[in-house]
Amino acid sequence: MSAAPSASPRKDGPTTFTRTAMLGMCVSFVVIGALQALYGPAMPGMKDRFDLSSGEVGLALSVHFIGALLGVLFTPRLRRAGNRAFLVAALAVIAAGCVGFAAAPLWPAALVAAFVAGVGFGWIDVGVNELFIEFYGSDGTGKLNLLHGNFGVGAVLGPLLVGALPARMYPWAFAVCAVLSLAVLSTVRGVGGGPPRRVPADVRWAAVGRLTGLFMIFFVLHVGAESGVGGWETSHLVSLGWAAGTAAMTTSTFWLAMTAIRFAISPIARFFTAGQIVFASLCVMLAGLLLAHWGPAAPVGYFVTGLGIGPLFPTGLVWLTQKLPGIPGVTSYVIAVSMIGGVLPSLIGGSVERWGPGVIPTALAALGGGCLAVALVIRSLPTVRAPDKPAGNRRAGAVHETGSG
Repeated sequence: MSAAPSASPRKDGPTTFTRTAMLGMCVSFVVIGALQALYGPAMPGMKDRFDLSSGEVGLALSVHFIGALLGVLFTPRLRRAGNRAFLVAALAVIAAGCVGFAAAPLWPAALVAAFVAGVGFGWIDVGVNELFIEFYGSDGTGKLNLLHGNFGVGAVLGPLLVGALPARMYPWAFAVCAVLSLAVLSTVRGVGGGPPRRVPADVRWAAVGRLTGLFMIFFVLHVGAESGVGGWETSHLVSLGWAAGTAAMTTSTFWLAMTAIRFAISPIARFFTAGQIVFASLCVMLAGLLLAHWGPAAPVGYFVTGLGIGPLFPTGLVWLTQKLPGIPGVTSYVIAVSMIGGVLPSLIGGSVERWGPGVIPTALAALGGGCLAVALVIRSLPTVRAPDKPAGNRRAGAVHETGSG
C-alpha cells in the first residue's frame, strides 16, 4: 500500500508517504536498532581509547538514554513542523551525533555526541511509529511488526559489526549508522502531510487518562519482561550447568526469535485484530517462561518467550490507537513511560541475591502474568473516542466512550 503526496502537501494535513519513503523509514529503524546495541560491544574499545574505568564508559549509554527520553517527550512539538521537516531534522541529528561520537577527540565531547544521537533516536522511535499508524490505520499491525522487525535486524547486526572490527576501530560502526541515516534523507521527499489535528481544549482528558495509564503499565511490564530475559537468561542457564559462552550464544536466539516473529506476523496480521494478536502473544510468552522453569528445556522456553514478546510492542501501539482513536500525542507519552521497564531487571537482581538464580524465570513469569492481567482490564473497557464534529447536544471535541473495545 502506498500513497503519493501532493506536490505541495499541507504540513497539517493527512499523513502520506510513498513505498520508497516507507522503505527508507524501515532503514531508519535498522539504524536505531544498531545504535542502541552498539554501546555495549564498543565499551572495551572506548575504555582503551579514552583511558576510562568501567563506570565512566557506562556513561555513554546513560546519556544516550537521557537524550532518547527527551527526544520522545518532545516529538509532538517537533512534528508540528510537518512530517517531512520532522524526518529531515531527526535523521540529521542522528547522523551528527554518530559522527560526533566516532570522531570525538575527548571523552566529554563523546558524551555530548551520544546525547545528541539519543535525541534523534527518540524522535525516530516515536515519530516513525506514529507515521505508520496514521497512514495505515487499523491495518497497521502488519506494517508496525515489519518496522520493528527491522529494528531487531539492526540490533543483531550492530554488535556483529563491532565484533568484526579491531577494538579501536569501533567508531566505524557509528560512522556506518551516520551514513545510513543520511542515505534515508534521500527518501523523505516521498513523505507528506503532518500530524492529526489537535483535540480541542475542552476535551475531558479524565476519560482518556484511565486507558492511557493502563497502557503505560502494560508497556512497562512487557518491556521489563523483554529486558529481563535479555539480561538474566545467560545467568540462569549458567546456574543450570551451561558453559558461559554457550549460554551467551543461546541467549542470542531469544533476540532472533523476537525479530523473526515480527517478520512472520507481518503478512498474516490482516486476518486478526490487534487485540487477538496481543493476547495470543501474551499466552505464548507465559508458556515459554513456565517452560523455562524446567532445566533441560530452559533454552527452548526462552526461545518461545521471544516468539511471544516479539509482536507485543508494535501490535500494542496499534491496539492503543484503536482504543483511543483521534487522541493525538498519546503514543509519545506511552513510549516514554515504557522506558521505565528497562530498570525492572535490576529488581530481579535483588531477588536473585536473596533466593538464587532459580528465581529468574519465576520473576519473569510474574511480570508476564501482570502484563496479561492489565491487558484483560484494557479489553474490558470501552473505546474512548474524540469525535470529529459535534453531534446533538454533545460539545465539539468532547471525548465519549463507545463499545466494549
